[in-house]
Formats: sequence, C-alpha cells, structure tokens
Amino acid sequence: MKPLSNFIPINRNLFKHELWAEKRAYSRFEAWLDLITTARFDTTEGRMMIGSTIVRWNRGELVASLRYLGERWGWGKTKVDNFLKLLKAEEMIKTETAAGTANTLITICNYDTYNTVKQTEGQPQGQAEDSTRTTEGQHEDKTNKENKEQINKQREIYRGFAHLTLFTDEYLKLIDMGHTQKQIDKILDEVENYKNNKKYTSLFLTAKKWLEKEEQLAAVANTGGRILKIANAFQDALQYG
Repeated sequence: MKPLSNFIPINRNLFKHELWAEKRAYSRFEAWLDLITTARFDTTEGRMMIGSTIVRWNRGELVASLRYLGERWGWGKTKVDNFLKLLKAEEMIKTETAAGTANTLITICNYDTYNTVKQTEGQPQGQAEDSTRTTEGQHEDKTNKENKEQINKQREIYRGFAHLTLFTDEYLKLIDMGHTQKQIDKILDEVENYKNNKKYTSLFLTAKKWLEKEEQLAAVANTGGRILKIANAFQDALQYG
C-alpha cells in the first residue's frame, strides 16, 4: 500500500459531533473510518477485563465482537463478518480471536500511514527531528488524556442508572448472550421500577437472571399454547368425529 499524502487534518473530536453520532446505518466507508478512529492511537498497551480474561491490544488495534460492531454500525452480524473479510482480502486489516473471549482483535494494516507527522519541505533535518519529537510528545500527552477519557467512558453507567453497577462492558456481555437492546432496556426498566429504593449488588447479574427467566416463561407460554391447540383439536374431534 502506498503511503498516504495530501492529508486533510481532522480533529478526533469531530467523531464526537452530533452529526457523526446520529443513529443510522453506516456506509462501508464510514465503517472503515470508524475502525481507524477507534483503533488505539497510543503507543502503550491497552488492557481490559472481558469476562474472566484480561485482553490486551496495542497501537493500531481494537477489540470488538461482531455483534457490537453490528449494533454500532446498524448492520446485521453477517454483513459485519463479510465486510471484515473484504478488508482482510484487501490487506487493510488482520484479525484474530482474542484469547479466552468471543471478541475479535482487529489490527489496522499500515496504521501509521493514517497517523503520521509530515516534515515541512526545506526544514533542517535536526530541527525536523526535534520538532517531530516535540509533536510526538504532545500527541502522547493528548493521547494519554484521550485514553483516560475513553476508559472513564467505558466505566460510565449505562442509561443513567447512577446508583447501579452496570458498566459498558457488562452491557456488551448481555448483547453477546443473544439478548437484543430492546429486551435489555425493557428488563432494566422493570428492575428500576421494581426495586423500591433497594440497591442491587450487581445490576448485570440481576438483569441476566431476569432475562433468562423471561425467556423461560416465553418458552413455557409457547409450549402451553401448542398444548391448548392440541387439546381443542382433540375436543373438536370427539364432538364432531
């Protein structure tokens, strides 16, 4: 891949703007751009506990499940999978499964070509190196701040439950278990309305238990409906047979 040139400087805060955050189905270009901007910019290692496993990733890498990317981009899981395969075929990314999880570790190929400091023409080499070091130091300070903000964002309580302990990664666990966002939000509202000022040790475990119970009740209801239909058909057969 040829090094990129003719950059248009874009502040990363642009991706926090309401127009970018608008709920929509992403185009493939938007999804690709989202991967680049979401990948770790810092040169230090990123770490996150997912389930009982500590997942690590480095500059130019990100960790995400297909289900999470689908929710983020407004796509189905199959479309996300096909898109990642396309990027791999074009040697734009590499993927592997993060050990001990169902998440995918995505590496942006040639990541530095999208995040380079260009030397000004005619600038002395020594001055350019000093300037680059200074710029890199400023970038590193800024990146460290952004990473701290990102970590704090990951620790934010979901949907404003300030007194509860459902964090972003726990919400993604519920998504990965096969529950839809609509089902999760419904259960969270029911838990909130039912609690009567009672504080739960873990909203994640409570929501998980309630979701499983709701699925069991739905299964029983479906079974009961089939049995009732069979019973009615049997009575009709006795009456008119």
